[in-house]
Amino acid sequence: MRKFEIRHKRPECIGCGVCAEVAPHIWSMDEEGLAKLHDVSRVWGEFDYGEVYEACDTELAEAQNSCPVNIINITPIK
Repeated sequence: MRKFEIRHKRPECIGCGVCAEVAPHIWSMDEEGLAKLHDVSRVWGEFDYGEVYEACDTELAEAQNSCPVNIINITPIK
C-alpha cells in the first residue's frame, strides 16, 4: 500500500475548517480555531508533516484542492 506525505503550513491557516470537514481522521480544529494534523511526524520551519496511506487519497485530494489559502500539499512517497 502506497503512502502519502502531507505538508501543512499551519501558521498560514485561516481556520475555514474544510480540511477537518472532508478528512476528520487526518485534521481537526484546535482551540484557536486553526486546523492541525492529528499525527505530525516532524516539523520543519513553518510546515507540519504527516504520513498517511492511499486509502485516504480521495479525502486528501479534496482537502488539498479545497483549501482557500493553498497551505496543504500532498505528495506520494516512493
